[in-house]
Amino acid sequence: MNAADQSGNARLSQAVRFISFAIGLVASLMLMLFPFLLHDISGHRLHSGLPIVMLGVAGTLIHGIGYVPDNKFLRFLFGPACSWMLILIGGLLLTIP
Repeated sequence: MNAADQSGNARLSQAVRFISFAIGLVASLMLMLFPFLLHDISGHRLHSGLPIVMLGVAGTLIHGIGYVPDNKFLRFLFGPACSWMLILIGGLLLTIP
């Protein structure tokens, strides 16, 4: 692997971390500043979808600041792909009746 490949991989990693942090920040700010957006959602859907969304938000923020857990399961759980999917799945649980 040459220096150009390493530089390209580092830039891609930084871009993915920035995207993860931005997604987590926007989602957490939306939930904190505009909780009334969730008032029309039934309690069952809210209690099934919101914890999944919040786990995904935690994962995106953890990945976004650059922390890499030593445990393989936590590394997978707080990685970008899993965290983004958790936010998407939780959001779908909240919106689909």
